[in-house]
Amino acid sequence: MAIKSRLQLFKDLSVHPKNPYWAWCAKNESIKRAIFTVWEDLELPDKTWFLHEDNSTFQRRNGFKDQKETIDLAIQENYEIFGIICVAKDPYLDPRTIKEVEGDFVYKLEFIEKSDQIYVKAKKRVPTVEIMRNDQRKLSGYSGLQDLDTTSLGTDNPDRTKSMGYIIKRDNNVRKAVINRANGKCEYCGKETFVTLSGKNYLEAHHIISLAQKGTDRMDNVIALCSEHHREAHFGVNSEALEKEFIEILENKKM
Repeated sequence: MAIKSRLQLFKDLSVHPKNPYWAWCAKNESIKRAIFTVWEDLELPDKTWFLHEDNSTFQRRNGFKDQKETIDLAIQENYEIFGIICVAKDPYLDPRTIKEVEGDFVYKLEFIEKSDQIYVKAKKRVPTVEIMRNDQRKLSGYSGLQDLDTTSLGTDNPDRTKSMGYIIKRDNNVRKAVINRANGKCEYCGKETFVTLSGKNYLEAHHIISLAQKGTDRMDNVIALCSEHHREAHFGVNSEALEKEFIEILENKKM
């Protein structure tokens, strides 16, 4: 699972929370998109989550009011809605705090209204990078590059699962080992990145030769980057030159 904060995921998906400290959701009115927090342990049968009740005990909280406004707007304006899967540090605490979020994918949702209650149901699972690529294409007309996220001690031939094409399965141990190897610094520029809520420096793992291009899922093909150079590796005009530099950096680490 990609190591990302919920705020970083909101940013990646081009939505904005009303307040980063208490918001339960985020939206972008110009592209008509809303993202809601759904808790992993509160999933109901058939990939459904309870989202809102008018007479909830939480109705005095700012997050509740903001979420209700966002739900109403999303329904009225026919927004595209997604759910971020969050894992609670302690599911029995109130209010809850987030231990981690699933950064590799989100669920595309639909509303289900029952009296004064609103549920959301997952229509399909969507890779986060797919949404980012589509947004990039809309902004620039660029065709996009493969494989924004990394995960995997792996294999030269990663398993592939059929699902509307092929989704390449990655072994999370490689990503963890690469992040540990970097020791909190971008392996390209050497910059020490910001510290996340988990107490670790934020880094993103990047497959130099993408898995879609038959790259291996091993540490000698994965480099830890700051978010700026990760995006440049995918969307920058110098992406090919960066690829060569990344390979040289990892070759030098073997010496």
